[in-house]
Amino acid sequence: MYFRRTFFFILTFFASALTISCDRTAGTPQEAAELLTAAPQWKIEEISVNDAVTFKDGKMTQQFGGIDFQRYMETVQVKKDGVFSGVFKGETAPFLLKWQISDQNITIGAADGASKGEWSVRPDDVRKDSFIMKTQSTAYDYPRMTTIALKFKAAQ
Repeated sequence: MYFRRTFFFILTFFASALTISCDRTAGTPQEAAELLTAAPQWKIEEISVNDAVTFKDGKMTQQFGGIDFQRYMETVQVKKDGVFSGVFKGETAPFLLKWQISDQNITIGAADGASKGEWSVRPDDVRKDSFIMKTQSTAYDYPRMTTIALKFKAAQ
């Protein structure tokens, strides 16, 4: 009886440890970059505007008085050479951006570096199978600041 309880405890402990370690977030921007470049392609799962979900399960949800997105990247690729390539819904040509590692996170911006608008990816928003990129801008609802978060899942 004692052996059975001990065996069950050890089995439960290892199963819990394995589950936790498989779904853990990146600890550093370098580790986040490794996870992002490991997946060949990422697919959009969710769009949130000011913490309200406006896109989920492939469908847009209308928010009363909210910002309406008609154009968004369905799939993205994070390449090891610093290229962030995304394909907008209904298009076939990729839109190219540049990603780079900073002290705190990963930033994504215009390929020529001229634009001030940037997206950021924090290490704690990167997992093996998903990541979230965020930005803040007054461009969508001037003069109010709008926070946008895009959640991507690894494409199968």
